[in-house]
Amino acid sequence: MVEGMELVSRLITRYAIFESLYLKTTVGAAAAAKGQLIEALLKLYAAILSYLSKARRYYDRNTASALTWFLL
Repeated sequence: MVEGMELVSRLITRYAIFESLYLKTTVGAAAAAKGQLIEALLKLYAAILSYLSKARRYYDRNTASALTWFLL
């Protein structure tokens, strides 16, 4: 899980730079490509949010289990 969190942080940083570089252009054919790029980035960010949600549930569940065991 920790490796996954590292990957998420690198992806967010990388694609923030990617957005600032490639989403400025809106002329001609680049405008159509821009729309496709935005759609792809939205799918990526949705996948990242889904992963983070699952990771949180995983950690919450394991923390609760550890506390229950510790208190017994």
